[in-house]
Amino acid sequence: DLVEYILLLLVVGAAWAVALAINDRRVRACDGSGNPEQDIVVFVEALRWLFIVWGFPRFCRGLRRGGCQQQVRLFRWSGSAGALLVLPDYLCRHRLLTKARRLARFLDELAERHPGRTIHLVGYSTGGFLVLEALKRLRHPVPVGEVILLAGALSPYYHTHELSDRARRVHNFYSYRDFLISGLAPLVFGSNDGRRGLACGMVGFRPQHSASRPEFVIQHPWSTSAIRLGYFGDHFSITSSAFVARRIAPLVAGPSDLSTATGDT
Repeated sequence: DLVEYILLLLVVGAAWAVALAINDRRVRACDGSGNPEQDIVVFVEALRWLFIVWGFPRFCRGLRRGGCQQQVRLFRWSGSAGALLVLPDYLCRHRLLTKARRLARFLDELAERHPGRTIHLVGYSTGGFLVLEALKRLRHPVPVGEVILLAGALSPYYHTHELSDRARRVHNFYSYRDFLISGLAPLVFGSNDGRRGLACGMVGFRPQHSASRPEFVIQHPWSTSAIRLGYFGDHFSITSSAFVARRIAPLVAGPSDLSTATGDT
């Protein structure tokens, strides 16, 4: 009846409020953590659905387990409309490009404040599109190292070759099991760059549209061996701390970090 329905809504609302508070506390603890004397890792969030910053705390724990001591910075961009309805942040290309320009300014300022430091970029889901678009808009020669796309929400035909002089490498982590968010959603609504079809987060980038440098874009398809690391091939477990420690931390780690790695083997 109505009373039971209201009670259910209250319970669900209370559970969500608790989850949101816990997430916010963990995010604040992670953002800016690490050794300020080392290189910098910038994590560009996915859509902040239900106002939760997905994956960031687990990603940071994974870096530390993998021996990485770099300072980690979170770039927030998703707004209230996206948190409630998803599609405004996912589909509005003009809005996404505006956020990409803001990310480019953030990276320019970060490079100016920390001269000589390499900046590694991690884009989760739609955050991957913002990362690649921001690289095109940098005003200064920012020393970008590794660019890591986790379940990217852009087209397999994205022109990555335009970025081959802007970063060391692009690593694309994708899974055929991510058929809902990286498969059905872009097939129905289109990807972040406006193409309808499966996203690179499900099928990878098409070779003919990769960079002129063959080694610039490196594909990392999901395999069953990742299950023991907590990554089941879906859109959310890709930031499993064990998976990050084992497969992602080595990509951004310096020599001293690798000697102290504690990630699962």
